[in-house]
Amino acid sequence: MVRKDFKDLKLYFSNSMISLKEGDYEHAIKSFSHLIDQGIEPQKSVIGLITAYSCLTRYPAALKLYEKNKDIFIGNPSNRNMLVETMTALLMKETSLLKKNARGSLSTVFMAKRMKAVHEAYLTDKDNLLAIILICYWYAVLGARPYETEQMMKDFLRNEYVYDEFRWKLLEKLAITDKELMDDITIAGMFRRIPRYLDHSYINLLLFSHLLGDDFASAREKIEVQRMNGVELSDDVMWNYINSSVENNDIDDLSVNFAKRLFAKGWMDPVIGQVFRYAKNNLNIYNVTNETKALDLFGI
Repeated sequence: MVRKDFKDLKLYFSNSMISLKEGDYEHAIKSFSHLIDQGIEPQKSVIGLITAYSCLTRYPAALKLYEKNKDIFIGNPSNRNMLVETMTALLMKETSLLKKNARGSLSTVFMAKRMKAVHEAYLTDKDNLLAIILICYWYAVLGARPYETEQMMKDFLRNEYVYDEFRWKLLEKLAITDKELMDDITIAGMFRRIPRYLDHSYINLLLFSHLLGDDFASAREKIEVQRMNGVELSDDVMWNYINSSVENNDIDDLSVNFAKRLFAKGWMDPVIGQVFRYAKNNLNIYNVTNETKALDLFGI
């Protein structure tokens, strides 16, 4: 039952979003519908209602609502970004109907009809953001992909507002036929955090992308976390960490640790040399005599 005892209807909107995030989709539908009727946060409520319908696989209702309100998305980046962010995050929750039934309890015929309707909406209007999100969602979760949609999904993969888990699942599927996507540093740089379910090779790519950014302290923190998680760091990550520490005049124990590991593998260059000389002069706990002698011998 829709609650009507909220003195502040904007607080009512917050309560509706809580219902949506907690998977109480029927209550969210009633609540967002009431807000739209009352003209309270109408655009955000439309996005909430579209998401609730989609989480219940009520795609015809979601498409109809989107089409009725498409003016709030055309030329409005804020609303488009909110739709992407909200949908891609909440569709991946285990409470969403498709995720709950991904192993086959939903009727194949039932889902095929709904997927066909969404695909037709996309073919009619290839800027239909809702259809784009849903098609990408099916491929990410079910591996089902309508024809003539692969390039669209690759483009959507690069949308900065896509939720991390959604992006990773979509990337995994698309990389089956285009392995170069896994090496795309631009895509890697779009992950806001480093989920533990990623394989170690991709975690190294994410760490590498963070080291190329402007926030060395944040990159250091992420690397420390992954070391604690038992991730084997690649040589490229270690060298770029060393290089960043030198460039930022922030050589630390980790820099020396990585320099020693790379030196043992035969790496010798001026950047590693700077770390060893800094350690010799400032970090007495490290014995770098052999390393500095070797560097001197090779004129580095």
